Formats: sequence, C-alpha cells, structure tokens
Amino acid sequence: MTDMMKNIRIVEVYSDIAGYKKGASLGIDALKASSKELNADYFEKLQFESIKDDSNNEGESQFSHAKYADVIEPIISKLAHKIKDIRNENKFPIVLAGDHSSCAGTMHGLKMAHPDAEIGVVYIDAHADFHSPYTSGSGNMHGMPLAMACAIDNLECKRNELSEKEKEYWDRLKFMASNEPSIKPENIVFCAVRDYQEEEMALIKKHKIPLYSVAEITQKGISSTVEEIFKKLEYCDHIYVSFDVDSVDPLYVPGTGTPAMNGLSYEQAMQLNIELIKNEKVCCWEMAEINPLYNNSKDDSTRIFKILEKVTHTLLENY
Repeated sequence: MTDMMKNIRIVEVYSDIAGYKKGASLGIDALKASSKELNADYFEKLQFESIKDDSNNEGESQFSHAKYADVIEPIISKLAHKIKDIRNENKFPIVLAGDHSSCAGTMHGLKMAHPDAEIGVVYIDAHADFHSPYTSGSGNMHGMPLAMACAIDNLECKRNELSEKEKEYWDRLKFMASNEPSIKPENIVFCAVRDYQEEEMALIKKHKIPLYSVAEITQKGISSTVEEIFKKLEYCDHIYVSFDVDSVDPLYVPGTGTPAMNGLSYEQAMQLNIELIKNEKVCCWEMAEINPLYNNSKDDSTRIFKILEKVTHTLLENY
C-alpha cells in the first residue's frame, strides 16, 4: 500500500432505514461485487471501517413526522464520531452511504473536527433534502439531512405538530456536534437539484443558496461550473462534497430509491466529481443512495463503481 493510500479511509454506512424504499444498504456490497468483476481490488487496497444499523427494526416507526429518528440518531452519531477521528488524524474520509440521511453525521463530524472553521458543502442531488419534521409530507428522514446539519426547523412553513419525543430526537439530530449549527446554509451549493417542495425552496431563496440546474451545468460546462462553485466558497476552509447517485438521470443509473428525470448524464456526473475532488480544500467526499434492487442490470452498479474508482484515483494524484 502506498503512503498516499494510507491517507484515505473508506467509511461504509450500512443503513437505509431513513429512506422511502429499502435496499440502499445493499449498495456497498453491489460496489464490492463490481470491483471484483472488474478485477479492480479497490476494496483490498484501501483501509475501511463500517457502521451498521444494529436495531433489527422491522416494524412501523413510533413517529409520524421524523420516522425512525430513534434508530437513525445512533447511526448518525457513530458516523459523526468516526469522521471526527479520521479528520483528527489528517486523513481523508470517503463515505459510502446507504440512504442520504447519514450525511448529516458526516457534516456534524466535520464540525467536531474543525470547530472554528468555515465548512462549505457541495450537494449533488436530485432533491434538496432540506425538510424538517415540521415541514415534511412523508416524514422520511433521508429528506432532512441538511436541515439537521444547519439546525433549521423552518417553522415559517410549518405543517406538522411534533410529539415531545420527536422534538427531543430532532434536537439531538440537530445539535450533535455542539450547541450551534454544524453548517451555515449560506455555505451550501446545490448541483442538479430538480425535485423539491415549496417549503425547501423557501429556505433556498431565504439563504440565497446557489442552485446549478442540469441545464445550467450543461450550458456552462463542468469546468466553469466548478470554478464558480469554488469562487462562491472561497472563504471556506474546508469543503465537503456529497454525491447522491439520484443526481444522475435514471436513464444511466436507475438503481436508486427516488429517481428523478432530467438528471445529469453519466459523463457529467463523472466529470463533476473528478473536477471537484481536485481542489485542495475538499476534505471529504461521500456517495449515497445506490440501490441495486432497482437496477436494470448489474452494469448500473459497475458504472457507479467506476465513478468511485476514478474519484479516488484523482484524489490520490492530487493529495
């Protein structure tokens, strides 16, 4: 193993309890199968750590508006502490996650490791993931990680009343790193977001969060888009990139729980992640919501694995 590889830690999060459809926890094993088929030995070369959902939760959630918050909270907490430890060792975490709720843990962990730093977030996703239990129509918490990390309730758009227990868990999920928000909403940049509700758009407008649509990314090109993103976040000390595979058009990658049409092409997704990872301020990269139960064929997981492999190679070259 090269010294460079020792600087990277893979963190696997085997959980899909916060998702609308189950199966995202199988994504990591699908990537491993693809790696084997391509003789890539990716998972043999790098050091990795795993976080599992130990709840054995089969039944309905006791909560309506923050579904399975009691199960999700320990997973997010474990991930946060793992990210903190990895960053404290000056290592680079690559997170392979099931449903996207876990990225709140990544952001809390970055705050724990860098308490006085400005942390930027590049969020590549079909969805804004900015609901809170007060505004969510479904109560599925994979639509809430940014609200968790930014500690935002969005009570101006409130539609739900929470039970005391729900409130308690929601507060824990918001203030896991400290008694203030882990991420400032104005430090977020959205890419490829196209499926959002008015409650989320109200926050995007309020905090003037840039949203690069697929059309805009196509028109500007990847290089110019990435240049603009880093210009916007130039005051940030560290930048975290979160890549939800549903940002890609289902034509190329149908294997995800909540597909949305008119997404990035496969090539755009590949290039966008590669260009972003080259920037020395990027301190963590995450990929989420790979759901092999919805693949057309195993080639879908192989395509996603190739993005992971290429991003890692680019990181090693630029580290």
